Amino acid sequence: MRRHIITSIFLALICNQMAQGNQPPSPKSRGQSAAAIKVYPASGKRIRIVAGARRALVDLTDKISGCLELIDPHNPKWRSNQPLGIKIIDKVRKDDKYYLVLLASAQSNCNVQGRCGAATDYTLIWLKLGAGLKFEEKQSAVIEDCRSDIAMVDPGGVGQDETTIKLVGDKMTVEYGNTFDDNVRTLSRLVYDRSSPEQGFVITDREKKSQ
Repeated sequence: MRRHIITSIFLALICNQMAQGNQPPSPKSRGQSAAAIKVYPASGKRIRIVAGARRALVDLTDKISGCLELIDPHNPKWRSNQPLGIKIIDKVRKDDKYYLVLLASAQSNCNVQGRCGAATDYTLIWLKLGAGLKFEEKQSAVIEDCRSDIAMVDPGGVGQDETTIKLVGDKMTVEYGNTFDDNVRTLSRLVYDRSSPEQGFVITDREKKSQ
């Protein structure tokens, strides 16, 4: 009798473990990080987004400031095609959507001997992607444009150190504006919150008049 009871308990334990092993895995959190996503420059001002076997090609030509096809008027035979600079600032998955924040860079002037020929323009890009990395929305903000006299207000410009563009906690805040006209300057404040990535960039503008 005692042996029968022990055997019954042992069989019950085995059945319980098998039942637990057959249970489907718990669903992943919808707010998980899209860590698998990689971004690479493609031809021109296009980027290639990769996540495992999935691929997406996004054209940012109308959003990115700067030039990739460089010339030198003093040397007509000289041409240089530069790759687009791309840095991932943030990547988030939420409610089956993917959100990316990128910092793009390109030379300010196609003419390397002209004004701003040695400077770099910087553009912040926000992207919304659906299932299978399908492109849905994009937003941009030019935070440094040498020929338009647009630069970061603090801490002195991206070109000196790209690490100045980053998230602090869950937020990224960038202030930039016109640095040429001291009488009336247009200043912009950009805020991105990774806890609500669907909002994209929230940008407020104001005019700062000299005293």
